[in-house]
Amino acid sequence: MFHRFVTELRALDLSWMGLDELRDAAAGVKRVRAALDALEARLLVKAEDRTFDPGAGIELMRDGGGCSQREARRRHRRAQVLDQMPAVAGALAGGDITAEHADALVRAAEATSAETVDTDIGLLEKTKALPADLAAREVADWTSRHQAMEDREAKFRRQRAMRSHRTWDDANGMVNFRTRLDPVTGAQARAVFDDISNRLYKADGGRDAKADQVRTWDQRNADAFAAALGLTPAPAAGPAGRDKPLSLRNQILVIAHTDAITGADPGARCEIPGTGPIPRSELERLACESELFGALFSRDGLPLWHGRRVRTVTPQQWRMLIARDRGCVLCAASPGYCHAHHIVAWTSPAAGPTDIDNLALVCNRHHHHVHQHNLTLARQPDGQWTTSTPEQPRAARPARKPVGRDPDHCNGHTSSAGSLASIRAGP
Repeated sequence: MFHRFVTELRALDLSWMGLDELRDAAAGVKRVRAALDALEARLLVKAEDRTFDPGAGIELMRDGGGCSQREARRRHRRAQVLDQMPAVAGALAGGDITAEHADALVRAAEATSAETVDTDIGLLEKTKALPADLAAREVADWTSRHQAMEDREAKFRRQRAMRSHRTWDDANGMVNFRTRLDPVTGAQARAVFDDISNRLYKADGGRDAKADQVRTWDQRNADAFAAALGLTPAPAAGPAGRDKPLSLRNQILVIAHTDAITGADPGARCEIPGTGPIPRSELERLACESELFGALFSRDGLPLWHGRRVRTVTPQQWRMLIARDRGCVLCAASPGYCHAHHIVAWTSPAAGPTDIDNLALVCNRHHHHVHQHNLTLARQPDGQWTTSTPEQPRAARPARKPVGRDPDHCNGHTSSAGSLASIRAGP
């Protein structure tokens, strides 16, 4: 059966297919791949049932599947949890979700319980409707709401205990660093590196520079690391020079519901956009040395305080956009890689205002994509964003997920109701 299946796939003729047919074929590949992933999970569980050996599934993947030990363990973990979630396993087997979706739900089950995830039909339906990157963020939000504060605190303590730093020389004589940081410290360090890296990018000429005259993404990050340590000079951040604070885009923002700040609801929203939930103890620590700003939202997550109608967004509007969108609305890239996009163009003849309800966070790549293809963004009643062209109705199909980690190739959401406080925590 498998031999026949592989033979038929290899013989499939793509030469006659147009874009619509290719898109349909890609959707078919998704369903087939998901069905195979579901079958693989069943094989792993069955191998352990046959041998009464909890490691039999891992060896099956290494011997029969040709996986590395690490990948075999990851698939084994997925199979074990899926065995306790028939609804999610069924969605995977039917091709309604991918293995990436399933992995996000598995992580949620490990943080809460398999039964809690599997019986939440609304969560599964929302996961089905979104690409994997946006679905992962929705599932992470769900996990945060269903996870006890004690569990969040304990997880952060475990992460903090795992911090480490290693230095070694490789065979080429290069000095290597490997650092692991807890999410809060890591977010602060990333803000510093990203800020310096962005300055280096602009110093190289940005998008207008010739390719052979610009440092690569990795080279800029290495130079940013050296500059952050004070070993090399960094380009000036503005008139104030290097002592000027981080640019607004790269400052750390902690978004917290007022109930989390006052302690009225320990499980209320408290997170660093692009990083994830943080325990209240870290919120209190950061609040001691940070600036506090207020942003009032309606129950539907719409900001009620609007900034001035100018071409570029104000710092207050930028913070509110992060609180609402939390990253690129099309691919969930972190706010540091995003621009404030005017839904109705600011230029004439459209003359759209620079108001919150006419703005959306979009990463650099998707910002260019939207303008190049004359796409229109729209926020639906359920909080999801869709794109459309003047010739077609709005389709709930965000631009495809980019590859790579360059700001031009970045790695979408609903906002919670109520009042939110934005804490700008400098590193």
